[in-house]
Amino acid sequence: MKYRRRILPWVLMALGAAMALWAMVMLCQTPNVLQYTILAPEAGENNATIDASLEKAKEVLESQRVNYAGMALGGGISRIKLSSDTGYADVNLIAMDEGWLEVYPRFLKAGRRISELELQHGTAVIVLDEDLVIRLFGSTLPESATVKLNEVEFSVVGSVRHGGSVFGGRGVGDGVPYDAYIPLKAAVTNGISLETLTMSARPRSGSGWANTFLAGVQKWTEDGQLIDLNKEAMRRTILPRLLLLIVGLYALYGVFLRLTDRVMGWFAGYREALKQRYFREMIPRLVGIIALTLVCYAALVGATWLLLTFSVQPVYIFTEWVPDNFVEWSSITKVFWNLIASSAGLVRIGTRELRIVEFWGGLLRWGIILALLGAALLPKARKQGK
Repeated sequence: MKYRRRILPWVLMALGAAMALWAMVMLCQTPNVLQYTILAPEAGENNATIDASLEKAKEVLESQRVNYAGMALGGGISRIKLSSDTGYADVNLIAMDEGWLEVYPRFLKAGRRISELELQHGTAVIVLDEDLVIRLFGSTLPESATVKLNEVEFSVVGSVRHGGSVFGGRGVGDGVPYDAYIPLKAAVTNGISLETLTMSARPRSGSGWANTFLAGVQKWTEDGQLIDLNKEAMRRTILPRLLLLIVGLYALYGVFLRLTDRVMGWFAGYREALKQRYFREMIPRLVGIIALTLVCYAALVGATWLLLTFSVQPVYIFTEWVPDNFVEWSSITKVFWNLIASSAGLVRIGTRELRIVEFWGGLLRWGIILALLGAALLPKARKQGK
């Protein structure tokens, strides 16, 4: 029993550190994409309502696309039945327009992608996950393969690696194991009712794109939810950044004290040596001591700079945290209440990418909690071991 109590803190610390590290790595895989998602409007008589929404979205895309590295509109259904002559499966349906694959790249495994003309005309073609192709058709995709969605026949033109995970298989955020891709116009034309519509943009280098993106897409509709995936991922890393700053500064301070003692020892040894040798003979040693001292302190300053840069990076992402005037109380309180109001706002809908970030953010938080719990139990375990 005593052995278990002694080993428990180390187990908790190791498990927590492993969870936190894994979550941090996965959060770093988050694409730098801005999303504006809405509940898809009802089709209306002769698809008039949904067509009007898509036409307005197209105008926004045409006016804004030049500002971004990639921009596209897509719709989705989290679960819909897809069938073929050999079987059926529930799939996550992604209805995309031109440019969607520039924002959300997919690795082509067989066949071809949906062409620009097919996307524009709404041709009844579909691309499937490679695992779904194997399930329905075997190891090789037939040239004349077809499937049915909503009793409408679609020609299978290619297969891609699953996009829900960096490892290629079903990942966090996937309600079903397979994805299928069709033209957005084909979904509307064939009466497939979408759950959501999402306008996405991949910003160019730099920060501050979220407000520009929001101002543009609200010309389409003001009923959407803005999701900045880069900001959402950064939000989940703030706690470990703060802990790293505290631990890092403490460690650097300890290194500074040890280094200072060592440097003082070098110069004390040099002064003792001067009592027995001429200064001219000792010049190379003095130059070496000075050079080594400068290198060591420069490395320490560099490490401190890197730590501080890493720790304050969220300020560049969350510009709304920074008051207009640091010494004016009204400016500080205005920022505070704006943040409170934003946090209290109702988030109606999200995207798969946001759910992935939320999962890894939760895993990161629990990993840190476990590691801190282990660290808190460590002194008691050591005392019991004695």
